[in-house]
Order: sequence, then structure tokens, then C-alpha cells
Amino acid sequence: GKILLFLLLSLGIIAFIFTRSLQPGTESEQESGFFVWLLQLMGLGGSDTGWLEYLVRKTAHFVEYACLGGVLACFWRAVLLRHGLAGLLAGIMAAAVASVDETIQLSVPGRTGQFSDVLLDTAGAVTGAAMVLLILWLWGRRWRNP
Repeated sequence: GKILLFLLLSLGIIAFIFTRSLQPGTESEQESGFFVWLLQLMGLGGSDTGWLEYLVRKTAHFVEYACLGGVLACFWRAVLLRHGLAGLLAGIMAAAVASVDETIQLSVPGRTGQFSDVLLDTAGAVTGAAMVLLILWLWGRRWRNP
């Protein structure tokens, strides 16, 4: 039950990430531009649109992979029943997904694959996995030691 659920969620997030990577550069820029406009409308980010667009893009990378890392950690936790190994495997798998993700972008017009994004994506995944596993560990302690 849980294993299949987390597997399907992981595959769904990976499909979402890869679909975004297949967007041409112009579409990706328009999407980032919308969020830049929204932030500026709320009075955030100042007038440096280039810096704000960079921040929006990198934050999106980090958050997408934090979600993936969290779900992969849940998957491996359900399979192995061990927090540490689940976190390690989630990080390794997310790094592999990030590498494929950046490689995909090399063949998309207006996009580039960057090793720095693989590192950022992996950091996001490890952060997401660590947060989820910490919450699960604290939750388990709460019920064992009322």
C-alpha cells in the first residue's frame, strides 16, 4: 500500500520535473517572468528583474527536488524501515534524476544543462529527505514516549 503510493508519487514528481525540462527556453522564461512579476507586484525583489528571475529559477529547482527527496525518503523508509539508509538512497536517486534532468536540457532549444544545477537539485533533495525523516523520527518518538 504505502510502498506503491510513494513509488507512484515519486514517478509523478520525476515526470513533472522532466516535463518542465523539455520546455523550450522561451516558455521557461515566460513562466519565470510571471513569478517575477507577481513578486514585484507584492513589493518584493526590487527592480533588478534579472536577479529576481535567477532567484525564482533556482528556488524552483530546490523546491521541486526537496519534494522529490521527501517522497523518495518515504518510499525507502517504507521499504527498508531504516531512516539513515532511506535518506542516503533518496539522495543518490535524486542526484541521478538531477543528472538526467540537466542532460535532457542539453537537447532543448534555449536551455542549458549545468552541473551547478545538479548540485542545487541534490541539495534540495537531501534537505527534503532530511526534513521528512526528522519529522517521522520525532513522530515515532512521540508515540513511543508519551
